[in-house]
Amino acid sequence: MDYDYLIVGQGLAGTLLSYQLIQQHQRILVIDESVTHTSSKIAAGMFTPLSGKRLAKSWMAEELLPYLKDTYARLEVLLAKQFIHYQPIQIGFSSVKEQNDFYSNRPIGIAPYLKVDAQMHPGLHAPLGGFEVLESGWLNTASLLDAFRAYLTNNKQYLDEAFDYTALSQEATGWRYKNYRSKGVIFCEGYKNYLNPFFGNIPIIPNRGDVFSIQTPCLGNNKIYKRGVYAVCKNNGHYKVGSTYHWDNASETPDKKGFNELKNKTDFLINGAYTILQHQVGIRPTTRDRRPVLGQHATLSGLYLFNGLGTKGVMLAPYFSNLMALFILLNKELPEEVNLKRFNA
Repeated sequence: MDYDYLIVGQGLAGTLLSYQLIQQHQRILVIDESVTHTSSKIAAGMFTPLSGKRLAKSWMAEELLPYLKDTYARLEVLLAKQFIHYQPIQIGFSSVKEQNDFYSNRPIGIAPYLKVDAQMHPGLHAPLGGFEVLESGWLNTASLLDAFRAYLTNNKQYLDEAFDYTALSQEATGWRYKNYRSKGVIFCEGYKNYLNPFFGNIPIIPNRGDVFSIQTPCLGNNKIYKRGVYAVCKNNGHYKVGSTYHWDNASETPDKKGFNELKNKTDFLINGAYTILQHQVGIRPTTRDRRPVLGQHATLSGLYLFNGLGTKGVMLAPYFSNLMALFILLNKELPEEVNLKRFNA
């Protein structure tokens, strides 16, 4: 059977790129093995225009936010379901130094994203006060991925299996995978990129994060709460809390060390009782320069990579999936800072 493009992986990167190519009337087939423990499905899906303890404006925030709002809104129409939730983030000061830095040494240009004199929710442990970050929120990534997989399946555009690299071969007019032929193959495999014989040399760095699902009556439902770690309300009284960051452990199995670290941070966040319902681990695909990786194989025409969305995938995916689609279809030049050629320079 003939397709324009095969897409390997249906995490956030593969889903958004699939959507962009379908919008350009391309015949696609997504190949992925349905599992429940991917980082895209486990993560709370937060997005924010500010990041870090110094509250620096997130890279390309002004360009990324309009794409985020437009793309997820269109996906909600297509799939007839809500995925995006716009909520301010209440951040409690973790120390006197952090409080002093906020009032005396804030970066220039972030005022539109701040509510300085916000009243902290009593369930957020914030004895030193805090502030709110605006233009933020969360995406229900698990729901989006499940709904889009169902959409692809209904349109005979989804193959539920682990990709077999040995079954891929180059032909005069493109590529063949088993009984499927296409002009190109796009790999969106997240941290498992190291298994890929074509792009395994690209340094996608696994970043492990522990996440709790908890129940508590202490927090409100309409805001995100953060003090070291975050709490995002998934439904009334139930929250995702996380996350940790580890680059020295790529195991997807929860362990006692990760549990204890996140438990201590949750105690620091919530002013009151809570019950831990589940402990999960996700592995984020990151890069050393914290930029996504887009491009075509150096010598094999028609093989592409779209990866490295990392911890800010919800914000990055709409803009860069569109950029990737334009690169594939129209040969639009990619910026040097995201082009995978930067690793071969």
